[in-house]
Amino acid sequence: MSSVPARAPRATAPRTTPAWRPRLEVVPSPSPARSLVPYLLLCAAILAAALLGVLLLNTQMAATAYEIHDQQRALNRLDESEASLLAQVEEAGSPAVLQSHADALGMVRAEDIRFVLLAERSILGGPEEDAG
Repeated sequence: MSSVPARAPRATAPRTTPAWRPRLEVVPSPSPARSLVPYLLLCAAILAAALLGVLLLNTQMAATAYEIHDQQRALNRLDESEASLLAQVEEAGSPAVLQSHADALGMVRAEDIRFVLLAERSILGGPEEDAG
């Protein structure tokens, strides 16, 4: 290994700037870089606001779910009450119950049924001699 460089050094001649090139000027150094702290604080604030928003939304949804559950239970109770009332109406409207209530009031059964025809001014049914 020798200490001789692999290439011979070039002889550098002083450079002269051609006349057509503008003169170089000293450029001021760039302004110092801004701190990342405000950017990081903004990102942290946005993240915190998003998390808080999600937490509040989740809490509101849970409260609404409880309210829906309570309203469904109330609706089920009202459905049961409606079914009970409908059963009572059906029972009260049955022919046997109506006859027992009529007998209790002293009503008697109609023997022959007649209908009044208002347009013809006549009574339909029963003996013909009674009509008129």
